[in-house]
Amino acid sequence: MTLKQYCEQNNLDENKVFDMVLGEGGGILPTVTAFTGYIAEIKDDCLVCTNDKLNVFQKEIPFSSFQRAEFGIGSGNLWLQCIVDGKSFVFCSPRKSWKSPAAKLLLEKIGEKTEILSMKEYDQFTGKLFFIYMFK
Repeated sequence: MTLKQYCEQNNLDENKVFDMVLGEGGGILPTVTAFTGYIAEIKDDCLVCTNDKLNVFQKEIPFSSFQRAEFGIGSGNLWLQCIVDGKSFVFCSPRKSWKSPAAKLLLEKIGEKTEILSMKEYDQFTGKLFFIYMFK
């Protein structure tokens, strides 16, 4: 199911829904392959993650459980590496998604609970000179 379809079916604002690819779930969210996709609804106090292929519906991750967050670049993707309830929780998203209002809201909500380190990586990845930065 696409992000747009999910939003239409559930009557959600696309500006509050983020498309993420999980690299490491740390037991917080199940992974089947190296990269498992989730649709995450951003609420005031938590992320509500869904993967209809894994029958994971509405798994909540409270923002209060985020203890650390840091951006990093790997394999040409921007990753947000987090510690959630003492466990590693790492995800990426396409560049278009990182530039979306939903991404900005997600970062705001996480940033209220813990400092997000290496924001320079985010700024360069989403900036106009992205291609120059990626080939340095």
